[in-house]
Amino acid sequence: MLRSVLAAAFVVMLAAPALAADYTVDPAHTLATFTVTHLTISRVNGKIPVTGGTVTANDAGMPSAISTTLSVKDLNTEEPDRDKDLRSPRWFDTDKYPTMTFVSKSITGTPQAMQIAGDLTFHGVTKPVTLTGKELGKITDQRGRTHIGYEAHTTFDRRDFGLTFAGAPGGNLIAGYDVTVDLNVEIISK
Repeated sequence: MLRSVLAAAFVVMLAAPALAADYTVDPAHTLATFTVTHLTISRVNGKIPVTGGTVTANDAGMPSAISTTLSVKDLNTEEPDRDKDLRSPRWFDTDKYPTMTFVSKSITGTPQAMQIAGDLTFHGVTKPVTLTGKELGKITDQRGRTHIGYEAHTTFDRRDFGLTFAGAPGGNLIAGYDVTVDLNVEIISK
């Protein structure tokens, strides 16, 4: 009889959903990079700091909710004149729109192959985007806090966010319309 009760309890434990925990984004170990075509012949890369956010994830590392903020006003392409231009009203207008945010609406798949659908708010416009992501690993530090690393990628058309400036010298776009964003994120349990 005891063996039957223990077996039933084990089956219930396996069938029960993993407990969810809240995590905070670690800005010191998190970064968003972007890539856009320049004059249709090369690629320009830049960095946008991730300044904060929260993630709810289960014991298996699968997120169920994500919310994050990026500091567009602190973008860096390693070229001060270009950065100044990107911050100007001609492009990102960071005096008016200093941040971008992402809030998930649904997350499907597994920790190794996630589809993260949500709303990206950028340049005063909110549009749906989908990121493809995966967990990179999980550890517990000496203080007993859990750290989980993720990467995620998406591509969107900048015109969807009101960034329509083309400035086409010789018929070539100064900056392409498709922007690819790569995220490397580390979260820490609260």
